[in-house]
Amino acid sequence: MIKMKELIHDEGLQIVVRQKILNDQVILRSWQWQETKSIMLVLVKQTQYIGLLSDDETTRLVRNYVSETNQYGGLVIGYLASAETKHLFERQWLPELVKLTRQAARVVIGTDNSWSLDKVVGKRRFQVCLTTCRQVHQSYKLV
Repeated sequence: MIKMKELIHDEGLQIVVRQKILNDQVILRSWQWQETKSIMLVLVKQTQYIGLLSDDETTRLVRNYVSETNQYGGLVIGYLASAETKHLFERQWLPELVKLTRQAARVVIGTDNSWSLDKVVGKRRFQVCLTTCRQVHQSYKLV
């Protein structure tokens, strides 16, 4: 079961942090600080666990970079290596990634060729995402 949980909503900071959780792992985390600007979607091969304090270094670096550029009003990170079944990925998570790809001004593939054996699931999901983006004519956004 996928559920969306709002972690922070601070009117003074005007930032909203959300995460989508499946089987005790975060599959999507988003930060929105300006609604009038477009979002950036970043796909990473990591697994992310629940809790704001559990951000890994990659997540912090990406979030800080995107917010400092002042080009985007929000960031969504998709954690491709989160442990879930293929069925749930293809039926629930992939359609959401496609929807986010359509909404995003840019989709950054935050991966490299150094996929370790424990990240095979993430690699397969990345390949499925890439193929799907091509099929729905969104691959021009990928960088």
